[in-house]
Formats: sequence, C-alpha cells, structure tokens
Amino acid sequence: MTSRDRIGFAVVLTAVSGLLIENGTSSSPWLFFDAWGLLFVLPLYGLHVLLLARAVLATPRPTLPLLYVAGALLGLYEAYITKVLWSPTWGPTDGPVVGGLHVFQTAVLVLFAHPVLAFIAPLVIAEAHLVGRSGVIAGMPPRLAAALGSPRGRAWVAVALTVSLAAHHAAVPGGPVVVGVSALANTLVVAVLVWWWHRRYAARPLPTLREALPGPHATVILAGLLGLHYVVAGVLVRPEGVPQAAGPHVVLAAIYVVLIAILIRLIRRDRRALPEHLRASPMLDHVQAGLADPTLQGTPPRPPHLDPALRIFLVGYPLLSAALSVVPPVAQLVVVVTWVVAIPYGAWQLGRAAYLSIVPPRGAR
Repeated sequence: MTSRDRIGFAVVLTAVSGLLIENGTSSSPWLFFDAWGLLFVLPLYGLHVLLLARAVLATPRPTLPLLYVAGALLGLYEAYITKVLWSPTWGPTDGPVVGGLHVFQTAVLVLFAHPVLAFIAPLVIAEAHLVGRSGVIAGMPPRLAAALGSPRGRAWVAVALTVSLAAHHAAVPGGPVVVGVSALANTLVVAVLVWWWHRRYAARPLPTLREALPGPHATVILAGLLGLHYVVAGVLVRPEGVPQAAGPHVVLAAIYVVLIAILIRLIRRDRRALPEHLRASPMLDHVQAGLADPTLQGTPPRPPHLDPALRIFLVGYPLLSAALSVVPPVAQLVVVVTWVVAIPYGAWQLGRAAYLSIVPPRGAR
C-alpha cells in the first residue's frame, strides 16, 4: 500500500469511529461540520484507534478480551483530556465516587461506550466492509464470528447497533428534525468516505487491516502527536476538573498500569502460540488470513450499496433517530437496557482478560 492509501484508510476508520461514539451518543451532534469536531474530537479518536489497533494486531487473531482491554485504555482519556471521569458533565453528578472516579460515568465510558463503539465496532466494520480478512472477526467468540461472517448475521448485528445508537442519539432534547438531520448529515459523510474507499479498491486486491494501518515510523509520529494532544488538552480543556489531591491521580495511574500490563501479556501470549519463523511482523498478514474463521472464506467485501448490513445502518440510523426523538421515553428505555446488558458484559470481558493474562495458554477463546 502507498502512504496515500494508508492516510485515506485512517480517515475512513476515524470517521466510522467518530460517527459511532460521538454522533451516536449525541456528544458531538455536528461532528463533521464544526471546528471542534474536526480539529479536536476526530484526531483524538483517530490517533487512539490507529495506535491501539497496531498494538492488538501484533497478534494474528486478537481475541475479544484483548480488544476490550485496548478499548478500555482508550476510554480512560475521559480523565485527563475531558475530565469527565473526575468531574462529570452529563448523567448523575452526585453518584458514588471511588478513588476520585465517578462510578457511573466510568462504567458507561470505560466498560461500554469506548471499547464497543469507538474501537471494536469500527475494527469489525473495517474488516467486514473495507479490507480483506484480518483476524479480528475470527477472534470473536464462535457464534459471533459466524454471525459477522454471513450477510444475514451482519444484518441482525447492524439492526441491534442501529437501534442502540439511534436511541442514544434521540434521548437528548432537540426534536425529530434536528436529531434526524444531525444523524443524516454525519452518516452521509461516512457513506461517501466508504464509497470512495471501495471505488479506490474496485480493481485491486483488498489489503488486510494490518497492511492498511500506519507503518513503524508513522506509528512513532502518531504516538508523539497523541502525547501532545494529551498535554494540550490537559491544560486547556476544563482544567478546573483536574483533582488537586494526589489520590485520584495515583488510582488512575494504577488502572493504566494494570490494563497495559494485561494488554502486553495477552499479546505476548498469543504471539508465543505461533511458530518462531512466523512471529516476524511481515508474515503476520498472511498468518491472519490463514487463521480466519471458515465462515469468512469467500469473495472480498461487496460494495456498500449491495451489503444489507451497511445499508440497514446507513439508512436506518437517521430515520430511527428521528422517529425515536418523538417518543423520548422509548429512546431512554433502550439506552438503559443497553447499559444494563453491555456494562456487566464489558466488566466480565476485562475480568476474563486479566485471568487469561496470568494462566497458561489453553487455546480457548
């Protein structure tokens, strides 16, 4: 792949992540149409997703617990950058606080929103619709991998994602016109980017996800830019939300250390399962393709207008957002049900990741 291809893919992947996590939760209703979204929010997600994807794809087939750990690390930016975990701007502000972290906001953002919407779902969408078989879907639990590997299964997953995101988007005040236009405008941007990517690769073999990510030198540059983003945002964005006592900083640092240690151990564990001659980075793309689940075998991803799952989301998300904004109680009920299901599941996956990082490999997912 050329550098231009990698930059283009980074833009598309960033846009997908931003649409799901920011517009889908109404945090940035006009994500692609204001300076804050374009200059601050999108680079923030793009840098995190690209770097964390590079990390998890150091393994030939990243498992769901590994992906959750990476997504939880992404979610922790809500402490030093937005300060929401320490000083909430939404939800109950008088809820329980542990170690300086507000439990409710931390649970929603670190156990559900960022792991699923900002990280895992964009990588799955990328493999299903933008690139060739890359090992992400194959690393999912067998039933989920089988579902994501078939058009009908992807359609049902798309329905669930559409309903959840539309409910989150419609749960805030605004009315059907504003909510619907916001969802439609942002979705059209992503649809155009996906169309452009497929047109660019219409007559070429699709790359793997790992091939489409930045190379080693670019990764170092992106890491430096992300560090700069943290420094600038830490100083300029709601500085009053930073705790003055040392305790909350120590607690957050400990969480970072634990999650990073689990991430590293899981990556090493999966790489040790490979033969020595296949551990070198240039070979991983071929290994990922070879380890893909049999349900994923076949032709490359079809153009977006032919894939029912992508069509369901691109059309259904704006329409359902507008419809649910007319009945806020229904939207709020869907949001609460999503949290009740997704937050304990995220906590279970993180606990499973911690367990898998300390026990001998057994080959089970």
